[in-house]
Parts: sequence; structure tokens; C-alpha cells
Amino acid sequence: MATDAAARWERVAALARAPGTCDLGQGWPDVGESAIAIDAARRAMTDGTTRGNQYAPPRGRSELTEALVEYYARTGYDVRNGSGDDGTSSVVVTASATEALYGAFQGALRASAERDEIVFVEPFFPWYKAIADDLGGKSVVVRARASDGFAIDVEAVRAACEGGKTALLVMCSPHNPTGHCATRDELEGIATVARELDLTVLSDEVYERAVFEGGEHVRLATIGDMRERCVTLGSASKLLNLTGWRVGWAIGPPRLIDQINSAHSLMSYAAPTPFQIGVAAALNEISASATGRVTADANAEAMHSNARTLGRALEDAGLQVFYPKGGYFLTCDVSSTGLTDARFCERLAEKARVACVPMSVFFLDAPDVPRSLVRFAVCKKPSTVDESSRRIRANAPYP
Repeated sequence: MATDAAARWERVAALARAPGTCDLGQGWPDVGESAIAIDAARRAMTDGTTRGNQYAPPRGRSELTEALVEYYARTGYDVRNGSGDDGTSSVVVTASATEALYGAFQGALRASAERDEIVFVEPFFPWYKAIADDLGGKSVVVRARASDGFAIDVEAVRAACEGGKTALLVMCSPHNPTGHCATRDELEGIATVARELDLTVLSDEVYERAVFEGGEHVRLATIGDMRERCVTLGSASKLLNLTGWRVGWAIGPPRLIDQINSAHSLMSYAAPTPFQIGVAAALNEISASATGRVTADANAEAMHSNARTLGRALEDAGLQVFYPKGGYFLTCDVSSTGLTDARFCERLAEKARVACVPMSVFFLDAPDVPRSLVRFAVCKKPSTVDESSRRIRANAPYP
């Protein structure tokens, strides 16, 4: 994040830590942790037979790499080539999806001296720019606009990548922070651009089971020939609501996965062993009932209900709400208050004791950055969202 954006984020985070504040700022879930994963990890730490408290292989424990191959196969993306390959060379387990992200960026930027640009949709997960900066890359953004429902502008993506400088195109669906879920048409458009411009694409799909209203998550790697040029990211943090475990993964062509594994082995070496075993057990349980595609889970239903509850309260307070199609977050426009996004977040925390995040921290610094959008996390207990909604109504208006 840029310095001023980081300072704004820290101010809001400090307000969220105040006693009695309902924290709808940071996207950590306070409900829905996988009991199966927790129980399996506990057994791994205490049964004395699995080396559960010792190093795992850098690429991942076999229980988890095999479970990942099976999970993706059972949900529509099989990386096995049918000639005896078990698919595990197409997977690496990392200490968080953020570490996998770093490895993918590093591999892409080192692959060619002429290609130093990382292209992604704006607003964006702040670590995209932070990692690109750390590695000496240049961030190039394609603006998604609230007035268009934060849809992906495929032609703008093409224009951003046509100069021959793109090391990596990054897509995210369901999208953080807007909650937009890429449509099949959008994904097919991105696949066409990637093929015609010979791009490597990283598809950040950590929120894949958090899709609302019967929507379908379509993996970019399953479109056309994208499996040969696409790395897909996943995470126990979001798939299983276990953000503190720091277990993530990447799946894709071995030539790209090997680059991530090289970086990962020099950073953390291995993700925590008992947590890997726990995640494997939870994935196997999901795979057992999979029907060939990614389906929403019970947590998604709860978050969708939270988004509707919170959205109605914000509308009652006179704000414009952009209801998400998936993910952990809801966005609204506070321009009716006459306040900037940062000042509104401060005012809401002070007056209603509800914390949210100014969306300007998810944009590159520029004169035309929207200063009226704010983000709320809906990955919380319904009681937390209900109380937040009550406070928002009771303390409106917010000029």
C-alpha cells in the first residue's frame, strides 16, 4: 500500500480495536471454522504416529497435495494427465496464499527482463501492489466502476496488456473488495486476451465457495486452453474460515508451480504440518459430496444473509449499496453524507461504534480515485451484523 493509504488503514484499524466496537473492517471470519480440520489437526499434534509436529516436505504433505488434486478434480478442474501422473507436481502448499502470490509474482518478473508489469483490476487486494513494488515490478491497473457493477472491462484489460510488457495478469473472483463474481463471458474474454497476447495469468480464487444467490463459480483455468497458462490460488483461510492457520496453495502447470515452490522453500520452507493434515481432512470431506463443480457452502448462505441485513440498514441511513454476488464484503457509496470515505469510516466508528474500511486504500494513488466508497466485512456472526445494523440505523445520519 502507498504510505498515505497505509496510514488511513491503520487509523481505521485502531478505531476497530476500541472496546465495544463491532469490527466489520478486516475480513477475518468470527464464525464457521471447519470442525473437521480442527479435529484432524489436533489428532496430528497429539497421536505421536504421524510426525505431525515435524517438518513437512516443502511442496506439502502427501495427505494435502493428494487431497488438493482430488478436490479440484471433483469440482471440475483435473490436473492429472491420464498417463499415470498423480497430479501432485501441479500443486504446491504454501504458508498462506499470500506467499504463493509472492512466488508467482517473483517467477513471472524473473522470466523476462522485458516484461516488468503486473496487471490487475482496481480496486484490488493491497498486497498485489505491495508485492510488485517489493520485487521491482510496475503495477498497471484496469478500473472496475461501481456504476457498472464492478464488471471486468475485458477490452481495457487487453489495452493494458498490449504493449508487450506484461509479466503477469492477475484476476480475482469472487472479487476482493467489491464482491463481483466474474461471468463466463468475462472469463472467456480474458482467456481470449491471454491466448492472443501469450499471457501468464494468476487467478486468485480464495473466495470460490462464497458465491451467493445460486451463482456458480467458474474456474478460469477451465476456460479454453487456460490450464496451460493459468495458476490458481486457494486458501484454507477463506475456504475453511481458518485465517490463523496460514495454509494456502497454488495449482497449475508444473513449470509455473515449480517457480512458486522455489520461492516458498526459501521463505517459509513448509507450511505448518498439523494444519496441513487438518486441511486435507476437510477437503476430503468436501470432495466426497462434490458434483463436478464448485458449490457454495453454508458459510456463503450466512454471509449472503448478512449482506442483505447490513445493506438494508445502510440504505435506511441514506447510503447507496452495491450488493455483492459473492466473497466476504459489501460496498456502499457515502457521497450523500458529504464525507470522504476515510472521514465516514472515522465518523461511523466514533458515533455508532461500527468499523469499516475506506475503499480508497484499494486503489493506486491518482487524482480520480473514488473517495466515497467504503467496504464492510460480512463474514461475521449474524448477531454481530444485526447489532451493527441496529447501531447504523440508530445513529444516522452521518454528516
